Amino acid sequence: MTRIRCLLWDVGDTLCDERFIWSSGPEWMDVYQTFDDGPGASWCLGELNTPEFAEAISKRMGRSPAGIIAHMAERCHEIEFFPRTYDFFRARHLPQAIVTVNPDLFSDLIVPIYKFNESCEAIVTSWEERRDRSAEQPGPLELAVLPAPLELAELLLQKPPYPVRAEWPQGPRR
Repeated sequence: MTRIRCLLWDVGDTLCDERFIWSSGPEWMDVYQTFDDGPGASWCLGELNTPEFAEAISKRMGRSPAGIIAHMAERCHEIEFFPRTYDFFRARHLPQAIVTVNPDLFSDLIVPIYKFNESCEAIVTSWEERRDRSAEQPGPLELAVLPAPLELAELLLQKPPYPVRAEWPQGPRR
């Protein structure tokens, strides 16, 4: 029997509700709908940074880009985590990594606020990798360096189905 040696975590809908920024009103939920194929998708793929994303949605929302960024930053400070899951994550039972579809705002603001870098060996985001987990080409999100190369059977994916490759990249992405 293969033993689990590493945990891979998604953030949205695993550690917290992924709509935490967008659930503050109908106009924000309208923006959330663009994450399938609009500006939200481009933001998560690193094609737009946070100021460019705010500019892209400002006309739709009738708000200034600065006001949009301020709202998102405020909401990032108010994330309500799922208590049991978050406690398990923070307890670090095994080596672990966050592998998530998220924009630069996640790395620039959420990671430092909640000190995710202290709970994980690696954090892999779609905006840095420039691809999302559902893309057929060029491939799935890859893991950064973990304590040792692991067999796929030794990983427990906390929000399946994440396709994970057996090849491991060369250096840490933190």
